[in-house]
Amino acid sequence: MRERTYPPPFPDGWYRVALSTEVGRGKLRYLECLGQQMVVYRSDVDDRVHAMAAFCPHLGANLAGGCVKQGHVECPFHGWQMACDGKVAHIPYAKRLPTRSLQATWPIREQYGQIFIYHRGGCTPDAGVAPPYEMPAVADIDDGRLVFRGRHDAGVVHMHLLEFAENSVDFQHFGPLHGRMFVPWTRMQVPGIAIRHEAAWELDIDPERKHLAYFKNHAILKVFGRFVQRTRASALITFYGPAGVVTFRFTIPDLGEIVMFQTHLPLGPLEQKVDFHWFAAAKIPRVLVSYVIGNWVSQWQSDVAIWENKIHRPRPVLVQEDGPIHRLRRWFSQFYPEGSGARWSPQGEAAAEPVL
Repeated sequence: MRERTYPPPFPDGWYRVALSTEVGRGKLRYLECLGQQMVVYRSDVDDRVHAMAAFCPHLGANLAGGCVKQGHVECPFHGWQMACDGKVAHIPYAKRLPTRSLQATWPIREQYGQIFIYHRGGCTPDAGVAPPYEMPAVADIDDGRLVFRGRHDAGVVHMHLLEFAENSVDFQHFGPLHGRMFVPWTRMQVPGIAIRHEAAWELDIDPERKHLAYFKNHAILKVFGRFVQRTRASALITFYGPAGVVTFRFTIPDLGEIVMFQTHLPLGPLEQKVDFHWFAAAKIPRVLVSYVIGNWVSQWQSDVAIWENKIHRPRPVLVQEDGPIHRLRRWFSQFYPEGSGARWSPQGEAAAEPVL
């Protein structure tokens, strides 16, 4: 099976689990993802969002069938109430409460209209353990220079997260897969127009930011055989961990910038829930914003057709002109920490030199 060729499916990192609007005040949302079953809920007291394991520690009822009362999740079976730290807060018929933390919880953040949790494999999720890094803060969204412009639910793609990360260093696929222009949001090619890409990939040099990787792309259109200089465009793509959360920053000359979140939520092995969520400078016309985002989505769909039908080669045969695939894999392997029970060591490092 394809999935057996890949590393474990749930690397450690931040993942988007819902839109803010999908979890109303005092409401519960049941989720199956990242090899876990959980409820995400919003307190009816202070509007804060929390996540905990879905099944009551008492006799295993699904808490999603219960309700939120005074900031606690109440089980529908016997009325046990669980606090956001996983401890039992109230039992209607008991004189004494269990004192140890009984329910797994996850670190959770709500930013830019989205809800994210930090998944840590191989150990019991615990809100008392701080994530090794935080969700990105985007200054020009925070200060209002960029405003929300739209979102797109791309559904489920049958691939491993590693493929999306590795795509950023596979420089030689840009010509065959991304060398043609498409009508945005479609698979219709625009005749007579080609795209030339100049790509680069690098890691953050700060040891405290080793979870960050950057892909830079400069593109120019070739229209009926001639490059058109005014069509030059650039994009900075930032990976916050193992591709669960990726931001794209598109620069539009004389108008401003667009920032798009592309998020991947692993529902199972080779099964990613993909969403796009974007912000733009107010002066950029909506039709242009839609064109830029739609063009990326059309190009991304070319990759999907490959990802959903390929296997992982732990020891790929490479040539000198291929990108830094082994370096990317070493970076990605940090998200399977020692002691997690799912350590992945990329193979073939001794043979990292290209085979000519």
